Amino acid sequence: MKICTRCVLPETYAGIRFDENGVCNFCNAYSVKEEKEAHLHFKNEEEVKECLKKYKNLGRKYDLLVPLSGGVDSCFTLIQIVEKYGLKPMVFHSDHGWDDPTATGNVERLCKELDVDLLIWKNDLKFMRKLFKYFNESDDYTVSPCYACGNMLYLNGLEIADNFNIPLVVNGYSKGQAAMMHDEEKSRDWYGRMINVILETGDQEFFAKFTKKWELLKRQVIYETRADLEKEVDLDKILFIPFFVFKFNKTDKEVLEKICRDRFDWQPLRVSYPDRTTNCEMIWLNSYRDFNKRQYTHYHDEYSTLIRAGEISREQALKDLELNPPPGLLERLATECDIELADLR
Repeated sequence: MKICTRCVLPETYAGIRFDENGVCNFCNAYSVKEEKEAHLHFKNEEEVKECLKKYKNLGRKYDLLVPLSGGVDSCFTLIQIVEKYGLKPMVFHSDHGWDDPTATGNVERLCKELDVDLLIWKNDLKFMRKLFKYFNESDDYTVSPCYACGNMLYLNGLEIADNFNIPLVVNGYSKGQAAMMHDEEKSRDWYGRMINVILETGDQEFFAKFTKKWELLKRQVIYETRADLEKEVDLDKILFIPFFVFKFNKTDKEVLEKICRDRFDWQPLRVSYPDRTTNCEMIWLNSYRDFNKRQYTHYHDEYSTLIRAGEISREQALKDLELNPPPGLLERLATECDIELADLR
């Protein structure tokens, strides 16, 4: 199978084309876009810090909401927000039922160390089981079950921000995750596909719960350029900032891990996918399905952007994206969600 010689996207990726050097059209377009839009972005951290001051002392208990998974990216983000930016956060951790206790332990220890309020959202397990079942069993392979799940967890954060009147959410999303959020055309297409997947199940109760979660999107503004942060605070909107979207913030796993270990005894997961990350168990099953049905996972897209941004080598990305599930794990996860594992091969 042909794979881009610069990133990790395969020939099965929708809309991909390769030039005479084997470089895909997405890599070539990225370089041109970065050069054209350089003037739209902050030059340094101090400029961002100055803009964020307006979110302090708005007469609310919290200046912002910080989602925290327990991985080094989100933990580093929270440390910076509190100790460098001087903002008062509410911290939010979403537990959908397949979180690793090590990740939750990281969350609790860091919040205790920084003396910040923590809210843990326990998701409806019946709903989440159905989500994983429906999207894993779907014949539409365009949308990964991880994408459907990630949107639910993201929308949980928007709901919390709305309930506590918090106008700012800063998440430890990488440049790759931010790029996926900024692709409005793809997001609209994938939303329509998700709706079709659910409608085909005939489960009206699940459909109603799923679609209701999206109503808060009308209040969100996703940060794209410095102009989004330079505006006056709009208390009727919720500004979402992926922390690592800034050029000067790097998702270097080794560097971030050292910072987190030194700061609060951060602990790694025994096994996780992609390698060197802190993700839930269900990602193994979702990625197994993606690999078998379309020859790449949800994370190949993210890691390809990280390669283009110079934050990870292609060799390291290929290594991190190797899928080697622990023995017996896929069978257990499939059983828990009433999925026939053989159907995902």
